[in-house]
Amino acid sequence: MIFGNAKCLQNYKNQVPAAIYDCLEKMATFDFTGVKDGKYQINGYDMSVESTMTELSSNRKLEGHKKFIDVVYEVDAEEEIIGCRFLLSAGKEAESYPERDLYFFESEGEESKILLHTGDFAICFPFDLHRPLCQGTKGAKQIRKAVLEFPMNQL
Repeated sequence: MIFGNAKCLQNYKNQVPAAIYDCLEKMATFDFTGVKDGKYQINGYDMSVESTMTELSSNRKLEGHKKFIDVVYEVDAEEEIIGCRFLLSAGKEAESYPERDLYFFESEGEESKILLHTGDFAICFPFDLHRPLCQGTKGAKQIRKAVLEFPMNQL
């Protein structure tokens, strides 16, 4: 998993695949004020924009993907915690929705946590399981975020 802030995006140019970097750069400059929640295209890839509430991490599921990389950009988030765990240290697969490339895993033990704010991004590769939309230290908050699904076979 790679995470940072769009203000320092240039620092990641040589660390992130060029096609993903280009998408992230366009997400960081996208005018989200003029669009409703829904699906949009960035470089031909699906980007979903959503406004939603964060909640207790115990209510969120540990998820992963096999065919896509999640490129997450926080449009308006006072704080959101993403719990993360490597695939190799996760429990067994608990639910699967292959048609949506969405897999949920049992989680035993501790998870790393990433605190995200407006302008932050996270790139979750298939081996990076994550628990999105967890509330931070200030409790449940409404956030707005964009998630681009980048196909692994495009790398």
